[in-house]
Amino acid sequence: MSKQDRQRLSILVILLVVLGLTLVLGYQMNRPAVTAAVQAPEAKTSANPPAPTDARIRLDLVEKPEASTEEVGRKNVFQYGQTPAAPPSGARGSSTTAPPSTPILPPPPQNRPPAPPAGPPPIPLKYQGYAVEKTPGGQMTVFLVDDASHHYNVKTGEILMGRYRVAQVSNTSVEIEDLDNSRRQTLPLLK
Repeated sequence: MSKQDRQRLSILVILLVVLGLTLVLGYQMNRPAVTAAVQAPEAKTSANPPAPTDARIRLDLVEKPEASTEEVGRKNVFQYGQTPAAPPSGARGSSTTAPPSTPILPPPPQNRPPAPPAGPPPIPLKYQGYAVEKTPGGQMTVFLVDDASHHYNVKTGEILMGRYRVAQVSNTSVEIEDLDNSRRQTLPLLK
């Protein structure tokens, strides 16, 4: 066997191996999925019904098959335990059967947030200190801080955050005017 024949034979072997792998992988991808039959355990009902505050999932209600296809799409999925609305009395195929005896639970009590305080909100600034210019008749610069820890250095008459104007400045307090709500608030010096 010549060298050229041996190369052809090795290429043929490699191609046969690749073909075999392709066939095996293709068969595994296209074969049907194996399903295992699992028997569902028998549903047990408890003697005491759950309390309205019970947070367990009731699988017996979730896995219950629908009675008919007419009810599909008519159930409100946002209300727990609601019975489906009865069709109008003059409708075709309506029956005079009594509604199921499933009790409808009252909605849970809602915790409402407290009512907002009357009037505009307080000005969210704190008066931290001041500095006086050394020139005769020097103006006071006020150091203010807001709830987000942003510091502001302002003088009398300047507008802060596009909403608050510094009206009066003293050693112990600063008067801020809220331009949106047309009101004034005096901020004491923090100690």
